[in-house]
Amino acid sequence: MTKHHKHNEELDEIKQELDEVRETAAECADAAEAAEEQQVVQSDKIGEMQAEIDKLKDLYLRSQAEMENLRRRTQQELEKRSKFAVSSFAQDLLPVNDNLTRAMASIPESERGKQSDLVKNLLVGLELTQKDLNAALEKNNIKAIDSIGRVFDPNLHKVVQEVEDASKPAGTIVQEWQKGYTIGGDRVLREAMVVVTRGGPRAGEKPAEHVDTTV
Repeated sequence: MTKHHKHNEELDEIKQELDEVRETAAECADAAEAAEEQQVVQSDKIGEMQAEIDKLKDLYLRSQAEMENLRRRTQQELEKRSKFAVSSFAQDLLPVNDNLTRAMASIPESERGKQSDLVKNLLVGLELTQKDLNAALEKNNIKAIDSIGRVFDPNLHKVVQEVEDASKPAGTIVQEWQKGYTIGGDRVLREAMVVVTRGGPRAGEKPAEHVDTTV
């Protein structure tokens, strides 16, 4: 074999090795590209799954908030209905309480000792009945409005008469025709019917000083 032939064989071997290297490199490049594409696909899937998780989480939080609002509204509605039912029943009882008061007031304190045992026992029964009735009203947070000596409040009182009395601030309540009541501490169940003064200074004002004009 001549040197020329030997040199050609060596070149062929080198060429063959280069082809194998190129083929291997191409396979590696294809594998890398496929892996990169797979990674992108997986990354997209992870992003989609995370977006779906965030969406479901938001829906869950919204659902929880709506359930809490519904629970609160339901509770308020139940309390409102309960209070309305108590109010309606109490309004029917208040006239009974008024009549008990009038019945006991019809006999002056000075005359009670002169009455028969039957009348005395009847008065005791009326007092006990009214005491129990007032206790039941208090239990349901129904309270009488304090009026005598206070200044007229249009939210609590209804004026049925005015009397001249310059010694008291105008609008001072001096008599109560019908007792008023509140329920729940802030809602007026029934206004108090009252008699107020006029002619005096307004509440919070000082009476005008008298000026001697005879000098």
